[in-house]
Amino acid sequence: MKKTNLLLTTLLALGVCLGAPLPTHAQDVSLLREIQEIYVDLHERLRPSVVNIDVQGKAEELDMTPFGPMEDLFRFFNVPTPQERPRMQQRRPRGTGSGFIYDAEGYIITNNHVVEDAERIVVRLHNGNEYDAEIVGTDPETDIAVVKIDADETLLPLTLGDSDNVRVGEFAIAIGSPRGFEGSVSFGHISALGREGLRGLAMQGLTFQNLIQTDAAINLGNSGGPLCNIDGEVIGINTAIVFGANSIGFAIPINTAKQTVPVLIAEGKVTRGYLGVSIDDASTYADVDTLGLPDERGAVVRQVQPDTPADVAGLKTYDVIRKVNDKEIANASELVRTISSYPPGDTVTLEIWRDRRSIEVEVTLTERDLLAERRPIDRSVLGIRVRDLTPSILQRLGAQEELEGVVITDIELGSPAEDARLLEGDIIIEVAQQPVSSSEDFFQLMEEHAEPGKALLIRYVRGSSDPDITIIRVPRQ
Repeated sequence: MKKTNLLLTTLLALGVCLGAPLPTHAQDVSLLREIQEIYVDLHERLRPSVVNIDVQGKAEELDMTPFGPMEDLFRFFNVPTPQERPRMQQRRPRGTGSGFIYDAEGYIITNNHVVEDAERIVVRLHNGNEYDAEIVGTDPETDIAVVKIDADETLLPLTLGDSDNVRVGEFAIAIGSPRGFEGSVSFGHISALGREGLRGLAMQGLTFQNLIQTDAAINLGNSGGPLCNIDGEVIGINTAIVFGANSIGFAIPINTAKQTVPVLIAEGKVTRGYLGVSIDDASTYADVDTLGLPDERGAVVRQVQPDTPADVAGLKTYDVIRKVNDKEIANASELVRTISSYPPGDTVTLEIWRDRRSIEVEVTLTERDLLAERRPIDRSVLGIRVRDLTPSILQRLGAQEELEGVVITDIELGSPAEDARLLEGDIIIEVAQQPVSSSEDFFQLMEEHAEPGKALLIRYVRGSSDPDITIIRVPRQ
């Protein structure tokens, strides 16, 4: 059936559902049966190309108790809960997600957060056959990963669509393994496009969002599965949901994967240009007379990180970046995407608005060491593991850029820190009323003041909230 006929048929069906006048009962039943067959056919065509991914991770803490309705948000993307962490048990965790076949050679697209830190990955096809998979490449900043299996059977890749042509209101089909129920299909619509600023995802490193929003049902286990249009083309990769909302899910645009996946297959990672600035949309400063902005276009520099390309090139706070190599920059997100499209080592020309006039500045980009920023220090005290703050960590956590301290990367089970209700992502700024500016300061102060049987004051910041205080009670030896 041609696409126009399919759309017409579906629209007629919606009229039926909304109470539009029915020609006759027989015609109505015939119409619904026709639509039903269309969707059944879509599922039958797509299902063989969608896989279940079982992951066995490293031995670590695993949530063994339900957390009510909040688990769908926080466990889906491993974000700490804003309340007390549930008690956990020590065991080797297992997880499940989805993916889909990229080509007949056995390459499979999924989410980075599905396979990150996995020790063993098992891909299960629609027919029940299982294959061990290896990670080919991962890109945390887009939450895309590629794994590969060596299958002794014919694999059927899905057709990739064009997410730039997707429109709000179009129909969408999500397929995957929600809650482990493999091969589940749900139908809905494209609810919105270009969703940015999802802080929970940004905390986990998902820098490039620009997400597709859909009301097609997505649950735990759908992560990494395809979001398709009514032609059976993949338009997105399901990646996240919103807690407390009915049918609000997000997918990575497939055009992002079209750029990323070939690089992951060839190189194992994606390298991107790095400038080294904290920025805001220029529109935020449009009414600030002292900047004298000619319009609301561009990205305002809030801070220049030391020893970065921006610092070397002489960029300053309050500079407004309006063009990159003659490409106009509308806002902060566009600047990030544009700079990241250049490889490290490239020199770009920035048009800067400074002191009420335009100037040009040449900047040679470098590569951001994302893995180093995510790497915790392998030492704990009273159940706390920390790492030094970086500007990008502060930005992802939504904290003030001038904040000094250390960020908590892990809280051990049953520890004094857990009893004090500290969470991963909290920034410790004082220990025993003494300021903390580095992990070295933190461990030294803890060693000096954490006396057995005593209580210890910890001052910390959570997200964009004001500083708070908690008490850690040091166990008697």
